[in-house]
Amino acid sequence: MRKYIHRATLTTCLLAGLLTGCTIVGPAAVHSGRLAYNEAIIETDNQQMLLVVVRNRYGERSNLLAVASVTANVRVATNAGIEVGAGDNDNYSGNLVPFSAGVTYEENPTISYTPVGGEQYARQMMSPVSMTSLAQLAGNLADPAPVYYALVSGVNGVYNPDFLPPSSAPDERFVRIVTIMTELALAHRLHWIHDPRQDDRFSIIIDHYSPDYADEVNELLTLLGISTPEGRSSRIVLPVSLALEGQDSGGIGITTRSVFDLLEILSGAVEVPEQDHASGVAVSYPPPGLVGNQLRVRYSRIKPGHASVAVKYRDGWFYIDEKDQATKQFFRLLTTLLSINIAESTSRASAAPVLTVPVSR
Repeated sequence: MRKYIHRATLTTCLLAGLLTGCTIVGPAAVHSGRLAYNEAIIETDNQQMLLVVVRNRYGERSNLLAVASVTANVRVATNAGIEVGAGDNDNYSGNLVPFSAGVTYEENPTISYTPVGGEQYARQMMSPVSMTSLAQLAGNLADPAPVYYALVSGVNGVYNPDFLPPSSAPDERFVRIVTIMTELALAHRLHWIHDPRQDDRFSIIIDHYSPDYADEVNELLTLLGISTPEGRSSRIVLPVSLALEGQDSGGIGITTRSVFDLLEILSGAVEVPEQDHASGVAVSYPPPGLVGNQLRVRYSRIKPGHASVAVKYRDGWFYIDEKDQATKQFFRLLTTLLSINIAESTSRASAAPVLTVPVSR
């Protein structure tokens, strides 16, 4: 009898341990599941975007699916058992399992997708990037130069074209404008300031620039066609607007690219097999401008081993090399702006998801 009591006590203790262990399943599920779902969404978002770029290079239409929601139902079940013999010990000795226990963990996610499209989405894709987006990106990134090269197509009549016309070269004045503005920003002498009276109104303020940066500021104003202030003013305020030119009012007129423009620039940087060029399957692009000349979406017949994002299309793989910082940064900017457009366009759609996929074994 003592032996049976000992077994029952042991069973109770082990079962209690199992049930106590289940109390940590919830936090553990969040710790592992949240990161796994997030990584999967980011990876597939990047692959989806790169496929859009590649298909655009081939002149083909693409669709996007946005992840509307992920609902993960977690079920944990425990079981325990004990076999006790009665009668003569010789009848069951060695044939009984004193104690058995188990835990079953089951996760059944439901993923909802929303197709991206419609008039609102198309309008946002083809509209110039807002001054708010430009100011926020230029004012918050450690190096604003890539933002200027990517988003600004012209400033006070000095142009930064997407693609170059035949027998022409990039305008070095634009390069110099970006160089000086970046140098002043890194030295905390140039600031983007929002006008609280208007949502999309900003000014560029240059302050405490003399004597260390007086020559650079004078050169910048000359390139922009703005009169140099008399004396050594401690502060210069330049109103910024979405316009072809702004020097007549003593400010800066900026034209920005659209998200679709950025898509076209990156599509022009896609490497395609020579036979696709020769056959006319791939679209031919003019020589790239300043930003496009730094970009490269590579092609490989086999799956690349060192890619930040890769997608299989036709008979090979298209990818962005993990060491290609210029292309990675441009791709990140493109996907960030595109995600904003998707969020704004899908928020006005029906609240019910169009496609819901339950995932189970």
